[in-house]
Amino acid sequence: MNLFRNFSIATRLFVTFLLVALFPVVIFLYVQLAGIVISDATAIFVGILALLNALVTSIMVTGSLRSPIDKIKTALQAFQTRKTAAGISDNAADDLADIASELNRVFITWNQEIVSLGKKQFQQDKQVEQNEIQIGMAEKQLDQTRSLLKVAQTLNTTFDFQNNLKAILDEAILTMNVQWASILLINREKHEMTVACMRGVEKSLLDDLTDEEYPAIRLKPHEGLAGQVIKDGLPLIANKGFKDPRFKMFSEFRSKDEKVASLLCAPIVGNDGNVLGVMNFINRISPPVFRNEDLPYTHDLSTLTALVIERHKLYHNLFHDEATGLTAHNVWKGFLVEESARALRYAQLLSLVILEIDGFKKLVDQTNADFGIEIINACGGIVANALRDTDTASFTQERFFMLLPNTDAAGAVFLAGRVKENLEKASFTFDGKKYSATVSVGIACYPETLQDPKTLMNSALSALAQARDGGGNRAVIHNSSK
Repeated sequence: MNLFRNFSIATRLFVTFLLVALFPVVIFLYVQLAGIVISDATAIFVGILALLNALVTSIMVTGSLRSPIDKIKTALQAFQTRKTAAGISDNAADDLADIASELNRVFITWNQEIVSLGKKQFQQDKQVEQNEIQIGMAEKQLDQTRSLLKVAQTLNTTFDFQNNLKAILDEAILTMNVQWASILLINREKHEMTVACMRGVEKSLLDDLTDEEYPAIRLKPHEGLAGQVIKDGLPLIANKGFKDPRFKMFSEFRSKDEKVASLLCAPIVGNDGNVLGVMNFINRISPPVFRNEDLPYTHDLSTLTALVIERHKLYHNLFHDEATGLTAHNVWKGFLVEESARALRYAQLLSLVILEIDGFKKLVDQTNADFGIEIINACGGIVANALRDTDTASFTQERFFMLLPNTDAAGAVFLAGRVKENLEKASFTFDGKKYSATVSVGIACYPETLQDPKTLMNSALSALAQARDGGGNRAVIHNSSK
């Protein structure tokens, strides 16, 4: 049948018609010219041969048309259903071969366009992916910026050291999606690091500590991850947690250290370039590991933390007495004015306690000034430990002044008694000789013992003079009725 594929369809149809038509004509002419007389059987046989000739010729021509048409049809169906532009194999030279060749050309063009579109789609998908990554990073940076602004706003509204540190760590835990975080500060003289603040789900691990007094960690120079961060002034990531060979276990935190799965340790660097401590971000939740892209945010948090630390030191130096650590007396007098006005306006209780060490000048004369400062410092520490968060105290001219808002006379006497009792328990030694200290106390209370809170100072000083003149080692409550 492929023999016919070398001729056009018109030629094949013409030849087929010619063969079918000419075969009986040729037989008839031959019989007539030869004068042959044929029987009916012979005529029938010739007719049958003519029919067979027509049938075979038709089958061959039909086959030569059917086969390439089926190939073209199959290729078109595949293209329609599966969008597969497969080539048609046809080596003939007829019209159907031309159609197959034209379809192959179309399919080649289609495949080229599909490949081109695929490349463009791939590039578009890749660009979309990159855009999504950039958008994600931008959103993350925006969240971090909002977080930093929130922290900065908090730092701008309060000077409370612990509250500021807690605000920083609480915001860091939410933004970085970690289980807990901590701030460790350096005591270079003792080669120790003190846990200044710890926040997060693991804060309960320190609840057994009395009054939340965090322990000091004995840290040798350049020891552990924190030591290396302090040495180099650069952050470190340990995604193996406590299994990291650089990680150091501390006895105070052994049960907690074993729960450290991942850790980011960042230095807290002051304005002078010295490392003040480290910030630890522990157990990243999602993603489960820390990455370098987390470092800029932790650097900014560390900068804010350094600001809090240095501002606290500056505030302490400006507004606290150097010897006792109590509020500077000039600042304290401002608190007295404010609290007096508040007590008068809102009819609130306000007490003032003035404490003086008995025979202090005589004691200094018997020893020396340094010994006197030692006693003053000890008394200052006792006073500071006795105060509530709302109380303030100062020291000047060898006297301690304690301002107690919302405190009646009984509460003031109780506080004075605690200070007196703890100071008497203290033992001081000079040149092998032991000394003890007692105090005289003057107390004034508004509105219990006086009608005007502005007279608190004079009233308390008057009561102190009565206690001192009465032999000392006693407390006197001012009574305006006497």
